[in-house]
Amino acid sequence: MIIVAILLILLSYFYGCFSTARVLAKSVRSLNVYKVGSGFADTENIYFNISKSLGILTGALDITKSYAYLYFLHFMLVFMNKMSLPPDLSALYSSNMMMFYGAAILIGHCLPLTNKLRGGRGIFTYFGIMLYFTFTPAVFTGVLALILVTGFRQVRFAQYTIVILPVLLTLVCSSFEFCSIFRSSQAAVPLFTTKLLGFALLMGVLNFIVSKKLGEF
Repeated sequence: MIIVAILLILLSYFYGCFSTARVLAKSVRSLNVYKVGSGFADTENIYFNISKSLGILTGALDITKSYAYLYFLHFMLVFMNKMSLPPDLSALYSSNMMMFYGAAILIGHCLPLTNKLRGGRGIFTYFGIMLYFTFTPAVFTGVLALILVTGFRQVRFAQYTIVILPVLLTLVCSSFEFCSIFRSSQAAVPLFTTKLLGFALLMGVLNFIVSKKLGEF
């Protein structure tokens, strides 16, 4: 079982290494995204320095990439377990393990071995993961971030909002009945909200590493 879990984590990492920004820039515009604008293989760089429509598509695909993967992986593991074939696979799709898979996708996106550890900031990939774990808080956060970008041109602040607000909403509302609409379906799992905070910290660390590699610090 441990070997299977490790293999699934590795699979998730290499899945995360697939860069939609790099592929779209190359296939649609024949551009090397690392030589354009900020040099990041991410949605922001494509949106502001290549094409707004292509940037929107890149962001949507990054969100879908992580959310759909986790959803499909969980579905398949549950389905296989229901086939009543040994061994019991329930440990492979526990909240803890799904967190590991999500973290592996995010690390793969930001630090891909397949491209010399040159990845993107991972904001939209992270958002897709938050959608999986905290759907309602993430949707609320996404709407607010969209308002910040389109109404106030606060791109960087919107990114910070995406990283921390779903976690804060889940942390605060997990114990208050009046805001139960924001409560994650997994909030009852012991230490779940604390793990979400750790996930946000991981996002911050990865962003620091990516920015440092590009000479922003």
